Amino acid sequence: MTTGAELPETIVFDAEPLIAYFCNEPGSDTVETYVDAVEGASDGYISAVTLAEVHYIVRAIDDEVRADAVADVLAESGIRRVDTEHVWPAAADFKFRSSPALGDAFALGTAAYVDGTLLVGADDDYDGISDVPITRFRTEAA
Repeated sequence: MTTGAELPETIVFDAEPLIAYFCNEPGSDTVETYVDAVEGASDGYISAVTLAEVHYIVRAIDDEVRADAVADVLAESGIRRVDTEHVWPAAADFKFRSSPALGDAFALGTAAYVDGTLLVGADDDYDGISDVPITRFRTEAA
């Protein structure tokens, strides 16, 4: 876990940490420190593609009303959505070079675009990526 003094100035959220946070999965307390940081001094971002992932996963777990509420909470928290028009070239490059899932490629592209640290979970799509700083909030899937 990262202490408050070690939190990055610019945080990009992948879907797994946000699902953990909103669904109270293991590691949600760690993700909460990053969300709180965005409500404080850090800048927070989420790819539009990642936001779509979070929405459909929360919808599948709970329902559409909860998924819409999660999207609203993210916007209110100060986590800014980065639209695909800004990051698709970098996402395509990550997809070509490293073959992550397309959503993960957009998260990587967003981190590169805003020069931020990408917060991820146990997803092995990020193994071997060195183009952007990556922090894992957990090492095992929930």
